[in-house]
Amino acid sequence: MNSNIKINNYFDDLLASKESRLGLGVFIGMIVFHIGALMAFQTGVSKVAILIFTLSYLSKGLGITMGFHRYFAHRSFKTSRFFQFFLGVLGTGAVQGGVLWWASHHRGHHKHSDQEDDIHSPITHSFFHSHLGWMWTKECFSRAKYRLNDFSVFPEIKFLNKYYVVVLALQAGFFYGLGELLNNYAPSLNTNGNQLLVWGFFVATVWTWHITFSINSVCHIFGKPKYKSNDHSKNNWPMAFLALGEGWHNNHHKYGWSARNGFLWYELDPTYYVLKLLEALGIVWDLKTPTQKQLESDLL
Repeated sequence: MNSNIKINNYFDDLLASKESRLGLGVFIGMIVFHIGALMAFQTGVSKVAILIFTLSYLSKGLGITMGFHRYFAHRSFKTSRFFQFFLGVLGTGAVQGGVLWWASHHRGHHKHSDQEDDIHSPITHSFFHSHLGWMWTKECFSRAKYRLNDFSVFPEIKFLNKYYVVVLALQAGFFYGLGELLNNYAPSLNTNGNQLLVWGFFVATVWTWHITFSINSVCHIFGKPKYKSNDHSKNNWPMAFLALGEGWHNNHHKYGWSARNGFLWYELDPTYYVLKLLEALGIVWDLKTPTQKQLESDLL
């Protein structure tokens, strides 16, 4: 009953303010994307479509985990201004809002994790609210309490944050154009613009959404804590696999500043492995990680 009341409340105040109207826009946009993903039944699938979906998912996933999360929200490593912008573009392609908006909300999440001011906590709100509903509320678009003054000084980052829909339009056009090129010049591949638009843009985006959102919802309810983190964050190995290392969520909440989430050999953390490769190439540096003494002394 309580969850029905919560769901109804999302629609009671839709046009009452600018923030509410933005929430309504996100709700409609997410419905459109889910319908777009279901169009896969109409376009069919091909080997090329599966490849494009996989590459798109990895690009979007790393854009969120490595870019929006570990870099912009937590500053767990350093890089050049050029690669910083590239990370911003990569994360923007995941269709989860502007970089400054995303990272600001995440800093607030860590400041008030599983408390009343944590607007996407399944503990103080509900599982549905934490997974999806919070993005349809006016609170989601209220003035940020934790502004990213460290990154808002860069005009290119401010542009990405304000006009991120431009990146989305270019991405959609790229997938459609690629499919049409392959249809014209390599018809034996059995693909076309509509198919790659659906699999590369809509299916990959919706898949990445629910993987990312599950870190908020699933990983605060299901799994096991390893460290005392003053919240309900838990390590969840299936989510760690799907979310490129983000499922070691209790590890992360204990050491939010760390570029590494999986601390043991069996704690798979693909995002960190990519960061180590980039470090070897000189593209990123000063990766922050806890010492072995810290890891051993802070166990539950």
